[in-house]
Amino acid sequence: MADEPEGTRVDGHHAMHLETGVALVNALTGSYVHGRPKPELGGHDLIRAAAEALGPVDGQVDLLVAERLRTVASRLREIIESLSRREHDQAAGLLNRMLVDSRARPYLHRHGEQSWHLHFHGPDADFVQQWASGLAVSVAAALGDHIPHRVGLCAAPRCDQVYIDASQAQIKRFCGLACQNRVKAAAYRARRSGS
Repeated sequence: MADEPEGTRVDGHHAMHLETGVALVNALTGSYVHGRPKPELGGHDLIRAAAEALGPVDGQVDLLVAERLRTVASRLREIIESLSRREHDQAAGLLNRMLVDSRARPYLHRHGEQSWHLHFHGPDADFVQQWASGLAVSVAAALGDHIPHRVGLCAAPRCDQVYIDASQAQIKRFCGLACQNRVKAAAYRARRSGS
């Protein structure tokens, strides 16, 4: 929104990639979700989880692609965890390495008679490189726009899901209501047992 203060928003393209990156990280990495152990994904479950996190991909995700996407997601998780600990220099170093490894670079492209649009990968990039470079550039844009506080790691015990804080107050601490309610209920029970 135009009336938001500087350092509180990401443009639509990068916001979409950040949301996809968070979905990919949560689907393919981590050990816990909402207080429960997360099953290790393999085979068809891994393929399905990767494809669902990316959205419509028309059968482009096979097992090798899904495994490579899990590696991308693991790298993004490491960056987001650094940001959530306020270790911005470490996050920037990890992100710079990811930008280099993904061969991210601006490239104008158009499909047929459509207008030109900007990609962050060359025309020779494979499916995973396309996603890795786009995700890396979007996280870099968020870090460069001084809004790294917009991504974080759930503060609830036994949950390592990541989130994007889209709230105006910028005070999100949990990945969702399930974890927020778990923490509130535990605090209530602790108060009651202490009285």
